[in-house]
Amino acid sequence: MIIFLNGCSSSGKTTVAKAIQHLSNEPWLLLGIDTFFQMMPSKYVGFGEKAGEGYHFIPGQDEEGPLMSIESGSFGNAVTQSIPKVAQSLARDGHNLIVDEVLRTDKELEDYSRALACHTVYFIGVMCDLKEMQEREILRGDRALGLARDQMTSVHGLSRPYDLTVDTTKKSAFSCGEEILEFIKNTPNPQSFLS
Repeated sequence: MIIFLNGCSSSGKTTVAKAIQHLSNEPWLLLGIDTFFQMMPSKYVGFGEKAGEGYHFIPGQDEEGPLMSIESGSFGNAVTQSIPKVAQSLARDGHNLIVDEVLRTDKELEDYSRALACHTVYFIGVMCDLKEMQEREILRGDRALGLARDQMTSVHGLSRPYDLTVDTTKKSAFSCGEEILEFIKNTPNPQSFLS
């Protein structure tokens, strides 16, 4: 089984994933874009000297405050294309998998959908109030300010509906994790990832 968590940066996906790992009686592997950021040489990420080839941050500003977008170069694009294949390989080997992602385009969703077509996938939207995400960006100290606001309009505007949404604005990661596990127990045939 695969739990696919999609949401903005700082929405609480990773914390919810860790709560699921703790709460479940089954083992779940956690895989996401952050896993691959950590695998890459630091100079290819963020503001590193070769970030233009990997994943580079583009700061901006508007009347509401800072914005931060991420764009990928040739190396970043190659890594992005590999992630669904890694997820497919882990699932094919029989591992329960939690995918922690920030999907911004239908093409990214379709790449995952094709790779995971033979598996049971629960497509979960992780929602959070923008103000809360902005506070998390500041308080965590390791987030790019304005990244969540830049992602807000695209991340939850994909063409496929979620099987379930959870909101981390007021609910704890454990409450969201329990809700997801209960949904899985009662929903043997999720539909959103079916082609």
